[in-house]
Amino acid sequence: MTSMRTTTAKPRLVRPRLAMLHPSCGLNWSGGAEVYTLELARQLNRYFEVELFCGAMVEPFCRPVASLSRAHRSPWREKLLTPLLKTFSRNPSGLVEHATAFFPALGGLLRSRADLIFPNNDYGGLAVAAVVRAVQGVPVLFTEHAGLAAGGKPLRRNLSFKPDHLVVFNEQMAQVVRDHRPEQPVSVIHNGVDLQRFQPEGERFPLPAQGPVILCVARLSCNSHKRPELLIRACAKLNVHLWLVGEGADRDYFLDLGRKLLGERFTLASYPYDQMPAVYRRADVFTLPSVDEPCALSYLEAQACNRPVVTTDDPNRRRTLAGGAVFCDVTDPASYAQAIQEALATPWQDRPRQNAQRFGWDQMALHYRDLIQQLLAR
Repeated sequence: MTSMRTTTAKPRLVRPRLAMLHPSCGLNWSGGAEVYTLELARQLNRYFEVELFCGAMVEPFCRPVASLSRAHRSPWREKLLTPLLKTFSRNPSGLVEHATAFFPALGGLLRSRADLIFPNNDYGGLAVAAVVRAVQGVPVLFTEHAGLAAGGKPLRRNLSFKPDHLVVFNEQMAQVVRDHRPEQPVSVIHNGVDLQRFQPEGERFPLPAQGPVILCVARLSCNSHKRPELLIRACAKLNVHLWLVGEGADRDYFLDLGRKLLGERFTLASYPYDQMPAVYRRADVFTLPSVDEPCALSYLEAQACNRPVVTTDDPNRRRTLAGGAVFCDVTDPASYAQAIQEALATPWQDRPRQNAQRFGWDQMALHYRDLIQQLLAR
C-alpha cells in the first residue's frame, strides 16, 4: 500500500490597504506637509499596501491626481484668480487645489477601496475622506499640520470632520483638542527625519557666495506663518549671504525685497528634494522665523546635517530643538541679527545632529504603524 502525503499551501498574507492623499506632494518640495507625506508613505509601505494620491509619479505606489496644485504658478491665476479668492480665503492657492482635486481624488478613492484613508492636505483631503467614509465606511486618520495657527482656527475647523483618529505634533495641541472636543481620539506623534539621507557628510551644493551663508526653507506667501520677510530685514544688518529656498504665490515680492535690502548677498531658488541634503550642508546656519509652528520638518533636516538653527522662542521649539539652536524674538530685526551672529560664533560640535537623532523616521513610523493597526483591528 502506498501512502499519500497531502500538503496544504500556506495562505498568502494580504497586507491592509492604506490610501494617503496630498495633491501637491511630488510637485512642491518646499512644503513641510508634502515632504512629510512622501517620507511617511515610504516608511509605511513596509507594513501596508500604500497608495498615495498625489501630484507626480515619484514612487511606484503613487497615483497622480489631476488638479491645480498650490505649487502651480501661472499669470492668469496670480493676476486674476488669486486676488478674487483672497476675499474668501487666507490661502487662495490652497483653496484652488482643494476645489480642483476634490472630484479626481474622490473618484480614485471610490474606485480603489482602501482599509483606511489618511489625507494630509488640510480640509480639502478631509472633505474627500468624509465622503468616502459615508459611502464605504472606511475609517479616517488625520495628522494636523497647521498647529495652533490663527488662534487654532484651522484645527477647530478640521475637528468638525470628526476623523476617527487625530495625530498632533505636541502635547499643547493635544490638550486644545481635548478641551474643544473631548470625544475626539487623539495621539501625539512627532514629525520625523530621514537620518540616512540627511547627514553631515556628503556633497555640498556649489553656491557662489562670500562670507557665512544663512539658509531658510519656506513657502513664499505673504499670508503664510513662515514670515521670511523678517529674516530678510534681519540679514540686512549683517555681512552674510541669505539663501532663501522655496516657491509660492508671492515669490516675486520676496525676490524684490531681498535684492533691494541685500543686493548680491541674496539668492532665491528652489531645488528638487533629493538635492536638499547638499543644500543644508552648504549653509552655516539654518533659520525659520515662523509663528505657531507645530514642528517644521526643515528644522530637523538642518540639524540632521549638523547645522545649528535660529528661530522663534517658544516652548514647543525649545523642547524639539533642544541644545542645537538659538532662540530669539524674530520680530525685532536687531535681536534676530544678534541671534544669527551668536549661532555663527558658537562651537556646536555634534549637538545639532545628536538632537535630530531623537526623531528618526524609523522610530516615528513605528508609532504610526502601531496606531494604524489598532484602528484596523477595531
